[in-house]
Amino acid sequence: MAAEEALNRMMRRFEEQAARASALRENIANLKGSARNPDGSVTVTVAPSGAVLGLNLTPAAVNKSHTQLAQEILATIRAATQQAAQAMEDTVRPALGEQQYQQFQDALRAHAPQVDGLGPTTPPPSSALPQPGNPATERPAAPPRRPAPAEDPGDDDFGGSIYRR
Repeated sequence: MAAEEALNRMMRRFEEQAARASALRENIANLKGSARNPDGSVTVTVAPSGAVLGLNLTPAAVNKSHTQLAQEILATIRAATQQAAQAMEDTVRPALGEQQYQQFQDALRAHAPQVDGLGPTTPPPSSALPQPGNPATERPAAPPRRPAPAEDPGDDDFGGSIYRR
């Protein structure tokens, strides 16, 4: 009986850990960061990975120069990403504990490419951008698709195609 009780305790502990892991995974999946620039003309929502989930520009945004608007969008993305990272830490650290949280962070860093901060950059010259109607700068068209091979009528050892009934 003692072995059975020990097994039952282990199973309960495993089920509790699995439930906590599932809840944590769900909480992480729902994390987002949002930020707004100082005048409220740019709002960005990002995932903890930094993927932009939403970008909202008010009519006031179009009154800015293209350079100023680009800088404000990038700054707002950075602020939203910092908020999402903080939300991730606030969710994961208490669930994992300090040592496992550091391992979690190390694993995330190992799988995320190191990216320099985005900032104002000089745009490429217009000659480097694809120009409609200019074959030198347009992307090549997709290669033509080959037609599907004709069905071999002599090959009915297995009753023909698996896709037809």
